[in-house]
Amino acid sequence: MKALKTGRRRLALLTPALALFLIPFSTGTAGANTSPGWGDDKPDVIWDCNNGEADSCQYHEVNAWTELGKRREVGNPVYNCAGSADLGYDRIFRIDRTTEYSFSQTTGVEVKAGFSDVLEGGMSASVSQEEAWKAGTTVSASTTLRGTIKPGEAGGYWFAPYERNSQGWLEVHYGKRKHGHYHWYYPGQGSTGVHIKTPVTLPDGTIKGKWYWATWKC
Repeated sequence: MKALKTGRRRLALLTPALALFLIPFSTGTAGANTSPGWGDDKPDVIWDCNNGEADSCQYHEVNAWTELGKRREVGNPVYNCAGSADLGYDRIFRIDRTTEYSFSQTTGVEVKAGFSDVLEGGMSASVSQEEAWKAGTTVSASTTLRGTIKPGEAGGYWFAPYERNSQGWLEVHYGKRKHGHYHWYYPGQGSTGVHIKTPVTLPDGTIKGKWYWATWKC
């Protein structure tokens, strides 16, 4: 990002939304209603930060916590529906996870590497030697799982990653007035309209999480 320029400072707020929504990844376009930072009488601050169009963008963290995320099925189920004896299996299962970003509006935007660094720079750092988190990277977990499936049943594995959650807001500075102001706070100073969820990793770089096994009748 460019260095912050000096000059007259005017403050403005973008209207905060009441809820956060998980957004899919797609490319935003300046000047069109395709980015969560868009407004008729406001700059598209998300697009500007994402494309180096602002003089300075800074993420301010308000809340942060680590929690066990949702379980997701890993690989294909193992079936023994027509078998007459226990079916043994020995498989390597792998799961990939990456950072998820949500903003105050539902329309998607791809978070590029430079903007991801800005967001990560405002997140609280890991102080533990046993786990860490880094926004914008894809991390994996894999394990060899062995077991048996009884006749007439199927089984499968699920994995739930530990996730670092960060909520906060963006402070965006422009070298010249944009829609009448030099400074914009998105979606409002002190708000929690930006939400970052990034997988927690172990010292070896793999995802920290829990594996779950379940069986069911065919």
